Amino acid sequence: MLAVGIDPKDCRNALEVALSHKGIFVSVGIHPQNADKFGPEDVFKLADLCKEAKVVAIGETGFDLYRTPESQQKQEELFRAHIALAKQLRFPLVIHDRAAHDQTLKVMDETDAWSTGGVFHCFSGDADLARIVISKGFIISIPGVVTFKNAAMLKEVARQISLEHILAETDAPYLTPEPLRGRRNEPLHVVKAIEETARIKGVFPEEVARFTTDNFTKLFLRGVPFMKE
Repeated sequence: MLAVGIDPKDCRNALEVALSHKGIFVSVGIHPQNADKFGPEDVFKLADLCKEAKVVAIGETGFDLYRTPESQQKQEELFRAHIALAKQLRFPLVIHDRAAHDQTLKVMDETDAWSTGGVFHCFSGDADLARIVISKGFIISIPGVVTFKNAAMLKEVARQISLEHILAETDAPYLTPEPLRGRRNEPLHVVKAIEETARIKGVFPEEVARFTTDNFTKLFLRGVPFMKE
């Protein structure tokens, strides 16, 4: 399980949880919606947390032009700082891309962010965008949104994209999957995203779980299998 930080305090809290539990790892970053509160210097200060073995990725970072379009320039500055830190530490990136596909790809092309590897979390694009992302060495993460009745585009992405290029997530405490919408989302609900992806693909949920676990290991744990005991 990856606990994703959205500001310095949240990153420290996530690390405390990870250090207290087996199987939980951390990505440290400053969410683009926080671009008015933090600057690139705050991103680089996160390097101190990255000395902990439980920290395995940088982000989430990118653009959110749905909630906070007015801070696009500051979001880009933060994004570029995250990319620089990820390249410096040789960590993968966790990308937040909401209503900003073109802007996200442009910055990643200009900075060669693709070389770090990583994941487009809570994927919101179409199958063509998914194929572009995958062709450049990243993978995509399917959230519980895939269970929504109006999520036709994401369902099609889940249908078309190979399990070798997919993770599953909750984005807790938000985006609670069906039939639990209206409640606080929790990490355990990731099973709903896995079950719906399996239904779409016509396979057993255990097969999806096996692939997403392997993909997590390859991306975040450098291919070393996580030992439960």
